[in-house]
Amino acid sequence: MLNEDVLWEGKPFNYGIPTFTRYQLTDRRLIVERGLFTKRREEIQLYRIRDISLKRNLLERMMNFGDITILSTDTSSPTYTLKNIRNSVKISDLLSQAAENSRVKNRAMELTEVQS
Repeated sequence: MLNEDVLWEGKPFNYGIPTFTRYQLTDRRLIVERGLFTKRREEIQLYRIRDISLKRNLLERMMNFGDITILSTDTSSPTYTLKNIRNSVKISDLLSQAAENSRVKNRAMELTEVQS
C-alpha cells in the first residue's frame, strides 16, 4: 500500500464460527479478502461508490451489527454487501465519509491534470 491510511479493518460477525473473510477500508479503497486455501481479493475504489445502505433487523440492532450494501460504478462489483458488520452504523458512516473525501480528492486531481 503506497501512501494509504487504514481507516478500519474487520471481519463479519459469525456467531463465534471462524470466518475467512476480511475487510479493510483505506482512504482510497475497500479491500475484501476471502478464502482459506485459495485467497480471492476484490477492491472497490472509494471514488466509485455512489450509494451506501444499511440493513439491520431487530436482533441485529440489539447485537449492534448489520449488512452494509455498496452501489458503485465498479464494473466487476457494482453492488457489494458487507455482511454482519459490528458497529454497522459507525462503519457505514465512516465508509460514506471516506467515499466523499475520495471523490473530492479525485476531482481535484482531475482538475490539476486538465490545467497542466
